[in-house]
Amino acid sequence: MVWVVEKKVFYHFFDLGFERVEIPVRVKFEFEVKEGVLVPDSISKTMLYNRPALEKHYPNVDLARLQRSLEKKVDSDIHTYLRECGYLGEES
Repeated sequence: MVWVVEKKVFYHFFDLGFERVEIPVRVKFEFEVKEGVLVPDSISKTMLYNRPALEKHYPNVDLARLQRSLEKKVDSDIHTYLRECGYLGEES
């Protein structure tokens, strides 16, 4: 069993209706690998982005919607990364 820690920057495009904003998100995620395959439910992640700047520049942004959107995008990018590295095994 090995714990892997990765640090990546993912980019999320958030549609505000009148403008599309590119948000860089720094993500640190770690997971357990056993016999070359990801151990289910072992992934933990920490996301960091410049929320105060977004709030200042776009004061009417729906922060709950933004957070859900970021979570979905980051989870998708992590899954893609794990699949490309071969950690998901044959199933995914």
